[in-house]
Amino acid sequence: MKDDAVKEVAEFSKSSKENEKTTLEGSPREPSASVKEDSLRKPASSSISSPLTPPGLQAPEQSPAHHNFKMTSPSLSDQSNANLSKGINAGAVPPRPPPGMGPLPSQSSVTSNTSLPGPPPGMPPPMRPTRSEGPTSTPRKISSSSILPARTQVPASDSKDTKTSPATTPSKPVKVRRTQTRCEDQPGRLFANNMPAAAFNSASNKGPTSLVTTCRSELTARWVLPLPYLRNRALRRFKEQKSSSGASPQNLTIRDALRNLAVGLFRRGAMENGLQSSIVSKEILASDGGEHSKHPSGDYFFNIDQRSDAVFGTVPFYAPRTPGNVVFRLYFEDKPHVTLATGPCIKVVPSDREVDSVLRFILSNFKAKKTNGISSMTSLASVFELFSPQENAGHYAGACRVAWGCLCEARKVVEKAGLSYLHKRRELDVTEKIKDLLPDVKTLDDEAEPRADNEEGKNNDTAPTDATSKERAFNERKWREIQLVYASVLKAALSNEANHFLLKKDVVSRMRPEYDLWCPMIEAFAPNPFALGNQEEAKLPGGVSAYPHIFSKEDIRKCQESRKKLQHEVLGFAPQCIPPLALQAKSYKWKKTGRNFYKELSSAMNELYRDEYAVSDKVWKRREKVRATIEHVVSRSGEFPQGTKVAVFGSSANGFGYVLCKVLAYDFGNTARPRNLSRCHFLCSSPNSDLDLCLQVPPSATNFTKENGVEAMTNLATRFTEAGMTDVDTVRLTARIPILKFNVPFHGDDDEILVECDLSLQNPLACLNTSLLHAYAKISPTTRILASIIKRWAKNREINNPSQHTLSSYGYVIMLLSFLTASDFTKDGFIAVPGNDCNPILPNLMWVDPLWAQNPEGHYREIAARPKNQQSMVQHPTEANYYVNSYFYKTGLEGLTKFCSTNHNSDTALGALLASFFHFFAYEFDYKKHIVSLTKKHSSPPVEREVKAEEDGWSLFRHGLAIEDPFELFYDVAHVLKASNFQHIRKEFSLAYTHIYGAAYTNKELLTGRQLIDLICQPVTSNE
Repeated sequence: MKDDAVKEVAEFSKSSKENEKTTLEGSPREPSASVKEDSLRKPASSSISSPLTPPGLQAPEQSPAHHNFKMTSPSLSDQSNANLSKGINAGAVPPRPPPGMGPLPSQSSVTSNTSLPGPPPGMPPPMRPTRSEGPTSTPRKISSSSILPARTQVPASDSKDTKTSPATTPSKPVKVRRTQTRCEDQPGRLFANNMPAAAFNSASNKGPTSLVTTCRSELTARWVLPLPYLRNRALRRFKEQKSSSGASPQNLTIRDALRNLAVGLFRRGAMENGLQSSIVSKEILASDGGEHSKHPSGDYFFNIDQRSDAVFGTVPFYAPRTPGNVVFRLYFEDKPHVTLATGPCIKVVPSDREVDSVLRFILSNFKAKKTNGISSMTSLASVFELFSPQENAGHYAGACRVAWGCLCEARKVVEKAGLSYLHKRRELDVTEKIKDLLPDVKTLDDEAEPRADNEEGKNNDTAPTDATSKERAFNERKWREIQLVYASVLKAALSNEANHFLLKKDVVSRMRPEYDLWCPMIEAFAPNPFALGNQEEAKLPGGVSAYPHIFSKEDIRKCQESRKKLQHEVLGFAPQCIPPLALQAKSYKWKKTGRNFYKELSSAMNELYRDEYAVSDKVWKRREKVRATIEHVVSRSGEFPQGTKVAVFGSSANGFGYVLCKVLAYDFGNTARPRNLSRCHFLCSSPNSDLDLCLQVPPSATNFTKENGVEAMTNLATRFTEAGMTDVDTVRLTARIPILKFNVPFHGDDDEILVECDLSLQNPLACLNTSLLHAYAKISPTTRILASIIKRWAKNREINNPSQHTLSSYGYVIMLLSFLTASDFTKDGFIAVPGNDCNPILPNLMWVDPLWAQNPEGHYREIAARPKNQQSMVQHPTEANYYVNSYFYKTGLEGLTKFCSTNHNSDTALGALLASFFHFFAYEFDYKKHIVSLTKKHSSPPVEREVKAEEDGWSLFRHGLAIEDPFELFYDVAHVLKASNFQHIRKEFSLAYTHIYGAAYTNKELLTGRQLIDLICQPVTSNE
């Protein structure tokens, strides 16, 4: 076979000697090797005669014989703008352009291979395709000079170019985050089994958004890249190499443009591209021979489409052996952080006939002990979660035994990790005792450099200052991660009823009390109550040998008591997770007295809002007068273009105002500065909120840049001082959004105050957010009341200060709006059971159907896709080439106002909604998998964290709350949260609901509604 291949190469070389400078060879042969796993191999003839074609892209007709496309290129000195080939096989059917590649040229523009066209700008012209003599042929090696040398992936120790000084240690390579993560920003397109990415699936967004396949099934990645992009990149790299090395290659070819281009299969949300981060990665072009050639048998299929001015090709793959979500990515290996194209989500699920082999593969990974076991436990949890049997129980006898083996190995991993955790903790305790007894003695830990694994410890608010504290924080975090993954295994096994085919009854009977020891609020297992002795090692999770063979009610009670004891030790209370609807049925004491618990709570919330939060016309007039005064000073300063306006945004204008503000009371005299100044700080409602203002420069002022604006605002600060405004602060003029802080004296009828103002420059997104929140506040009084109570609770519980790494008021409002728009509710304000004919409390203004909004009768309706036109797309003020879709329904809100006032007008709705809000974010919301989002349609599932990691580069493993901004989709409103602060916020959600539970069910004395609100919102004490 090898001799035949050599003869074919010799014949091929002999037939093409008249052109020794051939520089393009689009060989469609399949490779024989992959990077990390065996590639999908097919005969070369089949890949040519019937290549897979994505929708909107028709491959050219080809004969059964192999075609080798060749083209010569003049020197760049003779033709600096030479173009890539635009000639394809003779008789080729002109294909339609792929999505996003632009319109097709007319039929007359198709170039025939019988007469070569003149070289178009950018790259050299093609030669006629030549046919090989045999039915199968081996691609020959090209001897032409290349701008970009062949690049192969070799180990660092084998690289001849790598020279490391023996006296120095090579530094750790810097990890670069991916760019162009969204499909709309990527130059190319990538298909998986002919399915495009969800962003290009259909105009109405009604098609499938993911490809569902089974483990180890065949996949085909089809990629498309525009020739202008490849041309510009090749020319740019040629100039870089010429300036650095002095080389002057004579030819610039399509192979030079495609060199290092690779398609990789990644777990969805993987932070980086490249060989090390992928499941498997394959280069399009074969290496030019050599020791480290990846697929010496030939290139993966690619071709040139002259009609759409693009290059396209296919690469075969196998799906992974373990379930999960994966994606294809297209990138150049020399710059892997630049993503050229992303394919659709591929959901890999275990079929009923493959579950045995999948579990055996997971079991082999467990026993190999090459990792800490987290990845194997994650895969096992995915199998338990996705398992959907089609056969009878006898078919899974083998899988049942393997599943039991995987569970045993998972328990061994947890036990081993627990013992390691205890050993390390005791070791650190001894180290600290030595430090306390001998403070002048420096231990080795203090002199050692921080561990590389502790880089994430920077996000821990404990801020350890020495090596011992860092080691302790790392030890705690590692043990918590192991427990989290093991708890997910137990939860998946118990929640999927189909797992009774894989797990026997006695196995499940031991898993239930084991899971009862898990406390999600603490993210830890309670001690094993059945362990003999008081040693900690015997009470670690995973050890079920001490469990009774048959569990009685007393045994279950022991598990619950152990969990409650841990909760009281760590949290200070025992969380109650009974749903609000069930809680209403348990309020026996209230029913005996003829009182309704939720009714009294709702009434108290109404009264509190009316007394402390309602904004009068007097306050609105005062704000408008202050705004007009500032605008007058701006217009007379002459520093800004004519027509510049001052707009109010934030809590002062959106209807949800409740901030910590400063009121300065003083005696105004003839001087500009105040006299007899007394300052007081207090919690105030929206009538006293400070003013957030924005300078809006007219669009016609195209020459007014940010640099001009900073200079103009610096001069404006002087004009404000001259106009009698006080405490003018210019420190934040150098921020991303320049801000000028000052106080405006206001003479009222009854009092004289200073109004605090923050004036920013060109902040259109802040005004956009204000408009959206104002629309919600306008149509729903219920939302305004709920927001005021929630902000009061967050302020008093000290979880509403971004500077201290807690959540902003804006974040809590987004959580509330997402909660009210995402779920269906009953008339009484409780979350409805799926399938009931109910509507959300709030219509989602980003998706509501305008026709339904004008006459909201019947079931709630939404539009298929948000419009993207010149009016709705707004340029981001700081991000280049990023446009924000500003569309939301904002006109004719009378119909929606009527809908919100009549749809849920029960006298118990307010109290039930408050209880449901606290219960949802304390116990129901899955922070590990989902994010809070207002851009989600009502009928769609929650937005997954993996999606944001893939599209916007969010951290996939950052555990905690994530909130998507409704307009800046790449921005996480909760990015300031640290892990410990998130746990504290979730604890406060649980504590608030536990207070409601106690008032309704367990308390001996019946509290009034106002007393319950004061209990929920009581300020933090020193003991807490």
